[in-house]
Parts: sequence; structure tokens; C-alpha cells
Amino acid sequence: MLANPPTGVPAIDPTASPTLCALELIDVPAGLCALDALVKQAEVDIYFAGDIDPGRFLIVFGGDLAACESALAHASAGAGREVVESLLLPFAHLRLRAALLGEFAEADAESQRALGIMQCHSPIATLAAVDRALKAAEVEIVRLRFASELAGQGHSVVRGDQHDVEAALHAAETGALPGVVVRTRRIARPAPEVVTAAAQRPFGVRALRPLDP
Repeated sequence: MLANPPTGVPAIDPTASPTLCALELIDVPAGLCALDALVKQAEVDIYFAGDIDPGRFLIVFGGDLAACESALAHASAGAGREVVESLLLPFAHLRLRAALLGEFAEADAESQRALGIMQCHSPIATLAAVDRALKAAEVEIVRLRFASELAGQGHSVVRGDQHDVEAALHAAETGALPGVVVRTRRIARPAPEVVTAAAQRPFGVRALRPLDP
């Protein structure tokens, strides 16, 4: 994930628009049509729009609540049964929105702060779980990845004091929708190698906005 947008793309201020939305479509044709529909329906900021594993299409966008609701509803109605999953977070946590722009906590390999790891079956379930975790306790995001080269799944790593990490993981697990499993683990005193591995970025870093180059 890149902090800097492609040349010519205006920067998104993650503090300005607290609403976060996501829409996953069954394939690329449906995804591009949904993207076209939602950006024509309302003024929103596109955090990510592109193909994901396994051959699906993911759109993550933000803006004011009314615009996001209108855009999501319009795109979802047009896509119908081609919608795999959708998400509307009216007050998404600032650290989650910043992470989508490539802004993560620095990983100090010598730090003894606890790590919390969570993994979900889909990108949208992952975004929702991370948001719950951040709102439940004072933790920082070290890593956030979804879909690409992950068989359509997503995962995140957070860090903080042990009691905060425990509270964050508990919120991520217990607040999930029926049928959604959030797999979590906590490492109280991670070895330096673990901290380094947890914070590593994929080799093929993708530009999040507005489309993959």
C-alpha cells in the first residue's frame, strides 16, 4: 500500500470524511460498472478500486455520510446479485482510514509491546474487525492487507499494551456479524524477528487510489 497517490490524483485527507464504505463484486465487469455508478451518483473519495483474489473486484471509498449512503445504495441496487458483500461505517476510526492511505505505526523490532493478529474470510470483514478493535482500545495498526495474493481473505496486525491488545481482539471477535469468524492471536512479548515479519510490506505494493496503475 502506498502513502502517495499516483501523479495528478488529489490527496485524501483522512480526518475530513469519517464515513468509510466498501463494496465487493463477483467479478471485474460488475465491479467496473458499480464503480462507474457510484462515482456518478455522489461525490466520494476512492481509497481503492481494483481486482482482488479470486477474480473479484473491491471498491473502498469515503466521504460525508449522505454521499456515501447514496453512492453505496445506487451501486448496490444496480449490481443486484453480483454484490458479494458491502460495508457502511459512518464513523470509521481515523487510524483505519489513515492505514488505507499507507500510514502505519513504525515497527520497532526491539519493542516489547504486545502484538494482536486478526484474520477474516474477506476484505470487508477485515475492515469491520479492525475498526472495532481500534475503537475498543488504544492500539496502533502495524499491518493491513487484504485479498491480493491472500485467496480473497484479509488480515491485520495491531500493537499496544497487553491489556489494550486483549481488549481490541475481544472486540474484533465478539462484534462480528453472525457467521463471520475472526481468527485472532496475541503475542505478549514478540521476538524482534516477529515484529519485523509482522510489519513487512508485500513485494508488489499496490497504489490504492484511484485505480491500480
